[in-house]
Parts: sequence; C-alpha cells; structure tokens
Amino acid sequence: MPYLKHGNILAQVENDPATDFYTCKACHLDNGAGGHFEWQLLVDNPQVAAEFLARAEVDEDAAVAWLETELGADFAQYQYNTSVMEDVHRSHAMEFPYPQSMANCATCHEGKLDIILADENFVYQTCQSCHPITGGTDLPDGDGNFTVDTTGLALETLLPGFHTPDMVCSDCHQFSDFHNGYDPIIYADAQGTRYSDLISVSIDGASLAGNILTINFSATGTAGALDAVNIVPTVLVGLYGYDTKDYIVGPHERDAERNRLLEFPVDGETVNPRFTTVSAANGSWEVTADLSMWADMMADGTVRRAEIAVMPELQNADGEVIALVAPSRTFDLGANAFDDGFYGDIVKVEEGCNNCHDALSTTFHSPDRGGNIVVCRLCHITKSGGSHLEMQSRSIDSYAHSIHSMQYFDFGDIDFTDPVEALEYEHHINFPYPTHGITNCESCHVAGTFNVPDQSRSLSGILSASDPNDTIDRNIGTVPSYVTGPGSRACGACHRAEWINEDQAGELTSFNQHTKAFGYLLEDGEGVLDTVIEKIMSFFE
Repeated sequence: MPYLKHGNILAQVENDPATDFYTCKACHLDNGAGGHFEWQLLVDNPQVAAEFLARAEVDEDAAVAWLETELGADFAQYQYNTSVMEDVHRSHAMEFPYPQSMANCATCHEGKLDIILADENFVYQTCQSCHPITGGTDLPDGDGNFTVDTTGLALETLLPGFHTPDMVCSDCHQFSDFHNGYDPIIYADAQGTRYSDLISVSIDGASLAGNILTINFSATGTAGALDAVNIVPTVLVGLYGYDTKDYIVGPHERDAERNRLLEFPVDGETVNPRFTTVSAANGSWEVTADLSMWADMMADGTVRRAEIAVMPELQNADGEVIALVAPSRTFDLGANAFDDGFYGDIVKVEEGCNNCHDALSTTFHSPDRGGNIVVCRLCHITKSGGSHLEMQSRSIDSYAHSIHSMQYFDFGDIDFTDPVEALEYEHHINFPYPTHGITNCESCHVAGTFNVPDQSRSLSGILSASDPNDTIDRNIGTVPSYVTGPGSRACGACHRAEWINEDQAGELTSFNQHTKAFGYLLEDGEGVLDTVIEKIMSFFE
C-alpha cells in the first residue's frame, strides 16, 4: 500500500504489514452504519442512484428518507457496515474506474489469500460487497443499447433462486471454488503463476531480400491443457520514420481496398496482399511481408528501421483470450539485422503500468496485446487524431496521458439529458489519477524519459477536432483538427484533458496559441501532416 489515503493517512503504521489498515479502522468501524447507498445503487438501479445523489447535494438526511420510501422493503438490502472491507470493496467495484478485475484479490491481499478466502468469510455480505444484487441498466439509446449494464454480474443472476442471504455458503461450498484470488485471464493456477511465465513467443529471425522481409518466430510452453502450439498469432510490421520512435507507416492503417497495411493474422483464413505464410506448424512460423509499396521511402532514408511484433492469441476452455506478452524487435533495414538496442525503454511495464493493471489489455482491447508498450504504439501512431478522445492524438503518449487525466471517451455520444449518463460522466472526470497526481510521471516512465520530447526522435502528429454535443451547453466551442509537434501532443495531452474536463475554453485556447508561438500549430488538411514532417525532419538530416 504505497499511497496515502485521504491525502495524508498511511494505511500501515510504521510501514509494518502486520498493521494493515490500523489507522483506517479508527473511522471505518465494523459496526458503523454505512451511508454511501449510491455505491450499490450505481450497479443495481442507476436511475435511482442519480436521483439520490442529486437530492443528497441539497439535504443528505432528506435524500436517505426519500430513498427509504422509494425502495420500500428493498431498502434493507442496501444497508451495510462501514468496515474496511465493505467500504473498499464497494467503492472500487462499483464507483471507481478500477483498472482490473475485482476477482484479482491478490492485488491487495498478496500473501494473505489463505486468510481472505477462508470459509468463514464466505458469506452473503462479502459477496454483496463486490457484486450487484439485482444488476441494472441505464436507459436504452435509440438502438436499444445500454451504456451501463451490470446484470450479468448480479447475485440474482449468478445464484439459483433457492439461495437466500441468510444461508451459510460454507455448508455446501468452499470460497476458493469460486474465487482463488487470481484473475483467471492472467493466472494459470491458485499459486499465482502467470500464463506469461509458462507460455512465451519469440521472434527468432528476420532478413530482407529486395523488398521482401522474411520473419521467423516460435512459441513454447504449456499451462495445463493449454499449449503454445495452438496460438493464433498476428504479425505486425511498423515502419519507423527517419530515426524517430514513431511510425511513418503504421501496420493498422489501411490501403485503398481497406486491407490493413502491415498487419496479418496467421490463421489460415485471412488474406493480406502483402503477406504470405511460408510455414506454420508445431509452434513455429515463417511469414514474408512485401514492403514494395514503400521502396522509395526506404531508398531515400525516410524509412530506416522496422518494428516486428507478434500478438499471440490463445484461448482457454471458456473461449477467453489469456494474457501473454506480445514480443517485438527492431530491425535495421539497411544493415539487414536486428538492432534491439536502438530504442531504449520509455515506460516501466512491470514496475509501473502493472502496479495498477497487473496485466495490460485485460480490461481494454484484448490480452494478447499485453506486456509491451511498443506493440501498443504500432497502432497508436501520431498520424491519426484520437478517434474516441476529442482534441487529442491517437498516439500512445497522447492517449495514455489523457486517459489517465480522466478525459471521457466519445464526448459527442453522451446524452446529458439522461441523468445516468450525466452522472457517469461527472464521476469519471472527477476521479484522480490513482497515484494521487498525474504529475507523478515516474509512476509509469523510466527516469529521464518524461522531459519535453526531442523533435529529432519524435514525429509531428494530428490532434482530433472537438466533438460536438447538442445535449449540453459548454464554453468550449468548435475546435478544428490540428497538426502539431511532439511536445504539444504528449505533454499537452494532460493539460488539454484537464481543461476539457473543466470546460475551460480560455485556458485551452491560450495553450494552443502558446504551442503555436513556440512551436507550430496548423489546421489539418490534405497533405499538411506530410509536409510538416518533411520540413521538420529536414532540419535534422
């Protein structure tokens, strides 16, 4: 527990694990009456939660009285004690944007799972602290879809009808039968062994002949019934621009026929005109990629290196993709050899990202993308604006910074006349970065890699336009898509997110003008980005 609670309170006394939550228990009493009814309501009845919170802003006691009348006999099931377990579980499972599965008990209880999962703790109160009771949805949109739907995780869904809250679960079951304390997408067993420790993929060789890049890779290992030979890999090749860390050709981009440029699932079915499967058997693959489309760029030095990556998809018995590490290696096209040390690490995945996520991509995208930020960057390139994030770039720096500054996805799609959607938005943008400050750059970054980017090592990028929404009045008006530099794109992402969330149009405009005066900011249009990249990079040739 490295972080202070409530801003100034350590969860341990004198950093002694034997004193876990001692200071917390001074207020979080096991017999105190909990008052955050909205936590359970958010996952059971979002409409009532929104109304309750609106009333509580005026008069909290009157709001509770209204809720008791509104729920009638059901009000009793929302009463709880203020124990550390109840308050922590409920807040993290039901209100906070918790970045991993709540079933991953080891995140907080590492080394003490035998105590946590003891059968005496297997009671309805424990289950209810994480699970919805009935589950609920927001109002359906015009297509009948819901933004919020928690019914699949509800106790009423998971438990057969004859179960009642007063039953003693351990009379028939063991707690560990349902939860072993580890996320089954990440871990292979109840001892905390990761799938990625048992099964791995390696890029073994590459060579360039003319414009044909030959790639050899293999997979090894087993985890119970899962065998690496059954992996369905996707090969990606990104072409770096000049000596920068960014891609002038992203594998996820499309050609005129809508084929991915340099992304190829080796599944025996997918056809990509630039890829050929030479062999695929017994956990070894050989694939060729035709780079002829970019022969001129390789000849004139625009493209000097490629990043070769493999996303290893392997499904468990339930058809779920498990978390494995996606390997990548840098290949020097001129030297016709790997150059693994050319680009240093920027982000600390294990000591940084996984402090919160445990394994990247298990709660967003898919777990076969995990373990390697370079693979994230193969799709999150600077050449596109943020598709879900207004006034941001799709580049991984802009995306990650704005997401962790709590900017909301798809602002234009929010119906602010729906009190549930409005509440979800307000909650989201007001959450703090979990290390209590987005300025804590070393929570993710390798020391020395979070200064203003070197323009000789990072390409210009596109910021998306503002996302109009006619269900709310806001000060920020129409902002066009811009082409700008790496400092504005990366560092500016945090600042823009803050001003977008707070609807501070003046500060946003001032920042844009600042980056224009001391760098460049041009309204995007056909060919603008290409012209800017060529001009900027010519200064370093």
